[in-house]
Parts: sequence; C-alpha cells; structure tokens
Amino acid sequence: MSGYVIGADVGSSCLKAALVHADRGVVAIAEHVYPMHRPHPGWAENDPADWYHALARAVPEVLAAGKVSQGEVSALCLVGQRDIAVLLDQAGEALGPVIHWTDRRDPEETTALYDQLGRAELIGRSGTLPIPGLVLPNLAWVKRHQPGIWRHIRYALQPKDYLAFRLTGDIGTDPTGPTRSCMNDWRTGTWSEATCAAAGIPLEVLPEVKYDPWEPRGVLGRDAYEIGLLPGTVLVAGGGDDPAAALGSGVVDVGDVSIGTGSSMSWRAVDEEPRPDPTGLIGMMPHVVPDRYLHEMVVVGSGTTLRWFRDAFGAGAHYPQLIAEAAAVQGGCDGLLCFPFVEGASVPVQDDSVRACFYGISSHHSRAHFVRALLEGIAYQYPTLLEVLTSRGLKAQTLTISDGEARSELWNQIKADVLGEALTPALRVEAPSIGAAILAGYAAGLFATITEGVAAAVDLAAAIVPDETSHVVYRQLRGRWEQVRGEVFPTLSAAPSVP
Repeated sequence: MSGYVIGADVGSSCLKAALVHADRGVVAIAEHVYPMHRPHPGWAENDPADWYHALARAVPEVLAAGKVSQGEVSALCLVGQRDIAVLLDQAGEALGPVIHWTDRRDPEETTALYDQLGRAELIGRSGTLPIPGLVLPNLAWVKRHQPGIWRHIRYALQPKDYLAFRLTGDIGTDPTGPTRSCMNDWRTGTWSEATCAAAGIPLEVLPEVKYDPWEPRGVLGRDAYEIGLLPGTVLVAGGGDDPAAALGSGVVDVGDVSIGTGSSMSWRAVDEEPRPDPTGLIGMMPHVVPDRYLHEMVVVGSGTTLRWFRDAFGAGAHYPQLIAEAAAVQGGCDGLLCFPFVEGASVPVQDDSVRACFYGISSHHSRAHFVRALLEGIAYQYPTLLEVLTSRGLKAQTLTISDGEARSELWNQIKADVLGEALTPALRVEAPSIGAAILAGYAAGLFATITEGVAAAVDLAAAIVPDETSHVVYRQLRGRWEQVRGEVFPTLSAAPSVP
C-alpha cells in the first residue's frame, strides 16, 4: 500500500492541499487562491467552478514538489466550509454563484426569518447561534427572491460534497456537514425535519448524512485524471473545515483548544460528550475524531477586518510586512483603538448591524499604529472568549494557535500577553488540509489510529509564554477598550450566562 495521501481544504478565498507520508510527515503544501465576488454592496459570492479548478492545480503541484507519482497516492480527503451550499439542478449543474457566509445582502429579512422560526427553538435543535450568512437564511432568500432558480433546485451541497459529486457522482455528507446550517438537529446527527418544514425547505434537496469523516465514500473514476490522480484512488468522506483544523493542530483530546483566524476567528474545544449551550454562543458538533465532540465559538469579522485593511491601505504590502511595521509601535498604540467588526459582532457580544471603526485617531498615528491597533483589537476579545468556554464546563488546558496567524510571533505574543496564558503555535498553518490528510491516512490504513496520524503530520512550536509586565499593562488597556466599546456600540450586550 502506498505511503502517500492528500488532504485538501476548500476555503473562502483559496484551496490548500497537503501531501502527507506516513514516515516523512507533511511532504508538500500548495495553495491556489480565487476571488470573492461582490456584485453589490454587502453581497459576497463564490464561484464553485473556482474550487474545482484550484483542486486540479493544487494536487499536481504537491506531487511535483514532493517528487511523488500519481500511483503512489492511495487516498484523497476533502474538507471545507460548512456555512454555504452550491445549488444544483437535476443534471448536476450549478444554478448560479454560491452565497457566501460573509454575505449580508438582506439582514432585516434574516432577522425576521429567525424571529419567525424562534431563536431559542433553533438553538435548541441545531446547537448553533442563528446569525446571518448560514445556509438556512441563504436558502430562504433564494426561495423568496429567485423563484426561477428555486424551482430547479435538486441538491444543495456544501463545497467538499460538491467536489466529491463532481469526482464520483455521489450525493452524501458527514455528521459535521449540517452543523453550521441552522437546519440540523444535534440530537439525531442529521437535518431537522421541524426546522426545514417551518422554513419551507424540502428535505430531499439536502444530502443524506451517511458517512463518518474517516470513512471512504468511493473511489475516483476517469475524472481523477482532471485533478492529477489515477482512477481507483480512494476518496474519503472528510468533514467541516473547523473540526479538520482542530485535528490538523493536534487538538483531539479533552481539554485541548484550537484557536484559528481565517475570515473569522474560531475557538474549538474538545470534550468526550456534547454540552449544549442554551444561549447558542458555543456551537456544537461531532469532531472528525471518533468519540469526541467539538464545541466552537465563531467570531465574525476578525480576519476579514485585517484583510480589508491590507487591501484598502496596504499599498501592495503582505501581512508579514504590515505586522513587522507594527512591531515598532508600543502596546496601546498611543491611544488608537480598533473594533474589528466589519461583518458585525457575534461572540461574546452580538449585534449583526454594527460595523468596524478605529477610535482615537491622532495626527501622529502611522499605518503601523493602525495595524497594531487591529491586532490588539482582535486579541482583546480573547479573555472573554476563554471565560465563556470555561463557564460552560469545558476544559481549556492546552491552547493551540493554527491558521495563518500562527506564523506571527508578534501577534501571538500580543495575544498571550492579553490573555495571560501560554499559546502553542502550529509550525504549519495549513491545519485543515493537514487534518484532511490525517483522515485520508486513517481511512487508507496508513495510520492505525488518529493519534498515530497526528504524530506523523502535526508539528508544534515552542509555547509563547505571556510576559507578566505586559499582561498587567494590557489588562488596563483592555479595560479602556471595553469601556469605549460600550460608548461607541451601546447596542452590544454582555455575553449571556447559562440559564
């Protein structure tokens, strides 16, 4: 049996692939970007064809980089976003662009829908906080505003299930698939008949939950050639990007917490049993690891605020350059504060209508001040997020940083200093694709256990330890940030406690 597997993650702005070997670990990584289309203010859309084309480029690239032939790859596993769905007709053709979870085209309609269905009932069934951008309100919007598309829908598939359909013709998903749709029932592990009936969403357009993430869902046929593999390569079911990121960071045991910032910031805590949160602040799903559950907080607007600033004011600079400039600025940024809410606020305080701002701008503030204020504004949310986790009875013994932010020593130090806890960065930031590769290896028999796969593929850096002096300073600075937040955004309420 071959010793190579590939994991691929379908993200908001790029697809990443990881080539992993049982003895060599992570052999190669490839990344291919695609645009987020914004045809109108507040709109955000993906073209599903971009995902397939990116996969077809990324797979040959990792094989070439690793000097590995197609025949040496035994399995491919796909993971991806859970918040969005491709709408297909009877022939399996996409009916249009995919409404992205960062889309805010009709917030009043979303609010009315959630109010009509009952927010407490939705949280109780789905274990997910009803926020804009999820599959439920997006399907409801299509039904109301695009009846020509709606009447031709045969399937609504999430990105990794869509790519699996393109490659094998199989329609299906895993238990993590429905968990960010707000249409699931966590008690049954599948779609909620009650929610779908109340919203007018036919169950038959939703894929059957029929695979565990570590199970094969089929083998590739002749379409394998299109993505650089051979027919007969095993396709593994895979799961959501966030649980895959936790796995790809080694976060698999009770008390492990994965923290990652992509478009949003996610905190993912592992437990051996589900702990439903009546407030919905902490979402809940099966882990992609057997006999484990993942409890997740998704903070919208964090990574997208940083991306917006780079695109609007970076003048072509990449993140490392901008963050290097910020290193010359003292903590507190000479009074400049940032509230990173370009897509609203979700956790630990919620208001879908608020938007980001910089506060306290003075004439001596440079671009570096603005970047550091943004980094600090995201970090200032860390202590409350940790409090929310532990207040629900979840353990937080090991905090691991994944995704692109793990590269930044400065930002990780800021976060550790604000939080007052050690943070351990993953040496490789492509955690979801590495997690997918571990699942592929487990399914193909290259790893006898998930733990064996983690040992082969996951590398962690030395822990970032908080500086006690800086922690004291940041405690005062964070107090000022929270005070101003209450003045600028009076609608933001404190995180609700468990009833």
